[in-house]
Amino acid sequence: MVDRDTRATSGRLRRRRWRSRIAAGGVLAVLASTLTTVNVASAARADGGDCPDGLQWSYYDNGGWFPEYFATQYVVDSVTPTFLVSEERSVVNATNAPITGSFTSSVTKTFSLTVSTGASVSLFGFFSANVSASITTSTSTTTGVTATAPVPPFGRIVGQYGVEAYDISYTINTYHNIGNNPPGILCSLEDTAHGTSVAPTIYTGWRVVPG
Repeated sequence: MVDRDTRATSGRLRRRRWRSRIAAGGVLAVLASTLTTVNVASAARADGGDCPDGLQWSYYDNGGWFPEYFATQYVVDSVTPTFLVSEERSVVNATNAPITGSFTSSVTKTFSLTVSTGASVSLFGFFSANVSASITTSTSTTTGVTATAPVPPFGRIVGQYGVEAYDISYTINTYHNIGNNPPGILCSLEDTAHGTSVAPTIYTGWRVVPG
């Protein structure tokens, strides 16, 4: 997503730099406001531009002579499965024979998708498509869910009730293009931001770990 308000001042500076390049490369035709999607390709273009194919470009009306476009690219850097605990209980076996421990949930708690930078709505769609389809915007634990597990003699086990989730590190790249048919030779990487996210899934339940 592009913050249009922050482009006004910097846009005039960019236009001065780009106009000198445009003068050397020839006159560009004025393009009407539109949204263009091009085919996916991971490599940078060989025509001199620094932007990859496969981006969805948004037209930005800068009030100038030459059309400008912006595109946002999300990249997953790392993914680690995790478990979000809403409550924890233990069972101790003080006898010399195995017993069965029982756990019943009594806490309702909601875990929501969090992102440190970027728009959570856009990132949710990207995560669900590229990390796991089980990722959701929020998941709530419920009461009355029971699980059992064996407890060894003179042993202890811990039951944790919660939500399966992912810790995700990601990068957001913002690309800028001046001229028709992006990405062209007057296309470059404008900004890079790194972020982290905790993404809950639809799966809730108990897990048992050694005490």
